Amino acid sequence: MLTIYDEFAGVGGSSRGATEVPGTELIFAANHKKDAVEDHARNFPNADHFEGDVARARIETFPRADIFWASPSCPPWSNARGKRRDFDHSTQLALPGWEEEPDLETKRARALMEEVPRYLQAMIRRGKPVLCGVVENVVECRKWDQWSRWLREVRCEGLYEVRVIAINSMHVRAPKSRRAPQSRNRLFVAYWLKSLGRTPDWNKWLRPRAYCAVCDETVTALQVFKRQGVDMGAYGRNGQYWYRCPNVKCRGAIVEPEVLPAAAVIDWSLQARRIADRDEPLADATMERILRGIQRYATPFTVPAGGTWRTEPVSVEEPMPTRTTRETDALAVPPLLVPTEGRDGKVATSSEQPMRTQTARNETGLAIPPFQISLRGGGSKKTTYRVDEPMNTVSASGNHHGLVTGQRLLIPYYGNGTARRVEDPVGTVTTRDRWSLAEVRESVDLGDVRFRMLEPHEIGAAMAFPDTYIVTGSKRDKVRKYGNAVTPPVAEVIVSALVEAVTGEPLEVAW
Repeated sequence: MLTIYDEFAGVGGSSRGATEVPGTELIFAANHKKDAVEDHARNFPNADHFEGDVARARIETFPRADIFWASPSCPPWSNARGKRRDFDHSTQLALPGWEEEPDLETKRARALMEEVPRYLQAMIRRGKPVLCGVVENVVECRKWDQWSRWLREVRCEGLYEVRVIAINSMHVRAPKSRRAPQSRNRLFVAYWLKSLGRTPDWNKWLRPRAYCAVCDETVTALQVFKRQGVDMGAYGRNGQYWYRCPNVKCRGAIVEPEVLPAAAVIDWSLQARRIADRDEPLADATMERILRGIQRYATPFTVPAGGTWRTEPVSVEEPMPTRTTRETDALAVPPLLVPTEGRDGKVATSSEQPMRTQTARNETGLAIPPFQISLRGGGSKKTTYRVDEPMNTVSASGNHHGLVTGQRLLIPYYGNGTARRVEDPVGTVTTRDRWSLAEVRESVDLGDVRFRMLEPHEIGAAMAFPDTYIVTGSKRDKVRKYGNAVTPPVAEVIVSALVEAVTGEPLEVAW
C-alpha cells in the first residue's frame, strides 16, 4: 500500500482523487484553516491531521509518505488580485505601475512553494526519500522569476525526474472520479525517483479523447503548444495550447476534446425567480451580460424530433427542411450561466458548455429565458407551455438529462448521450433517438427572465466532488472551500500515472 501525505489539503479534492487510485492510502493531511481541516477529517477519518502553518512546523517530525501532494496557496499568483503581477520580477527593481512591495501575507503565501523541497529534503535526510509526488498551482505561477531555481530544488540534485503539466479539468476522464464540467486551467509538477528506472506513461493518462472530423474517428488527442519553448498556459483559441489529431492523413487537424456540459450538474428542480420580482435589482453589468447571452445563445433553431430521418438542426433564418408525414420540429433555447462579479470582460455562456473556472467566490448566476414548448407525438395533445409550467410529456433518464423541461437545445430521451448546443455535433443517432421541440418568443422581456445564483451542491458537482462528500458551513464558506480545491479526477489520473511507475503494474484507464 502506497501512503499519501496531502499538504495544503483544503477540504480534500486532491486527497479524494489520489485515494481513488488502487493501492493508495491517505495517512496525513495538513492545512492552516481550522474549518477546512475539520471537513477534511470528516471525509478522511482514518488519516492524521495537522492544523497550522507548515512553514513554522518541525517538518522533519511529520510522517514520511510514499506520495507527497502539495497545493500551495493559489491567489498570490493570480492576476485577479486587483494588482499588476509582480512575482515575475521579485528580484529586480520595480517599474512604474508595478506593485513595489508585496504585503507580508502575500510574501508568506508565495513562500509556501518552498515547503515542497523542504519536505523532500527532510525525508532524504531521514533516509527514506519520497517515491513520487505532485505540486499544483495556477498557471501564472510558471512566470515566477524563481521558477528555475525552485524546480532544481525539487529535483534534489538529480534525485528526481520532473514533468511540468498543463491540464484543463474539463478534458480529464478518470477511472473512478466523476467528470468536471468546468473549464479550469491549472499547473501541475509531477516528480518521481530516478532510481525507480521507470517513467510514467503520460500519453496513456493525459491525452483526452476527441473526434477528428477529417479522419471521421475518435482519437487520443495530442497537446500542442502554439509557441516553441512554452510549456504552460491555458487551453483554447486564445490560450497557449490546443489539441491535434495524431494521424498523418489529416495533417494533425485541430480537434476539440470531449467535455461534459454545465447542464449535467445544474439542479433544475430549484425554481429561479423572475428578475422583475427580485427585491434587489441586478447590477447593470449583469443585465447587460444576460442580454448579450440571450442574443448569442437564444437564437431559435428547428430541431428534429420524433421518428425522423434527419439529424441536423437548422436555423430559423434558413429555409425549413422538406416536410414529411412523420417529422416534427422544435425550437430550442438554452439557459445561460451569467458572471456576476464586477470585473469587465465576462460574458454569459450556454449551460451546454463547461462552466468557467470556479473561484472561492460565488460569481455565477443562472438565467433562463422564457419560451414556449411545442411537442407533437407521444400521445401529447398539449402543444404549448409557459416557462413556469411542467413538461409532463417529456421524461428524463440519467443525470445527464436533468434539463428536459424545454430549456434545452438537443436532448436525447434515451441512452447515455449528453445535452449539446446545436452548434456542436449531435450524438450518435440510434433507432430510439428523439429530440424535443421548443419555441422562444420573438422578443424577450428581461424582467421575465428567471435568475438565481448557483447553489453550493451545484458548485461542488462542477468541481467533480461526489454528492456524498461532506463540506460544512454557510453558503459562502462552502463556495470558498470548493473554489480552493483540486478537482478529484485530475488528481486521480496524475497519481495513477505515478503509481504505475512506482509499482510497475498497469492500471485501467477510463476508456
